[in-house]
Amino acid sequence: MRERRTTPILKYLETYMLDVHKQYTPGEAMEKALRYAFAVWIRIGRYVQDGRFNIDNNLMEQAIRPITLGRKNYLFCGNNEGAENNAIFYTFMACCREADIEPYKWMKEVLSRSLLDMTEEELTKMLPSNFK
Repeated sequence: MRERRTTPILKYLETYMLDVHKQYTPGEAMEKALRYAFAVWIRIGRYVQDGRFNIDNNLMEQAIRPITLGRKNYLFCGNNEGAENNAIFYTFMACCREADIEPYKWMKEVLSRSLLDMTEEELTKMLPSNFK
């Protein structure tokens, strides 16, 4: 059904883009956008040929959103030490998500303990991947 319904639309779009592309001079924003579309057109066609492909990349966009937002925030860390602390914090949060642990619960438990008195083995047990 995807191939039957989508192929004519993509063919029309490709023809339209080829016609419209002639109207713009090299370097114009629209010309650059069309050139990019032509460069990835084969990938767009895979959506029609293989049902495993999605038409968009929303899942990936959602997955990297925290990283992208964080990137802007990193500019305001104050100094290198602040940036390193931020990186450590985000790493722990990502590890919690990967280990299917609620980050707030993990952090509350970890910070309620006297970490300075722990051995390396005890600290290792507190990592999100080892946390029970």
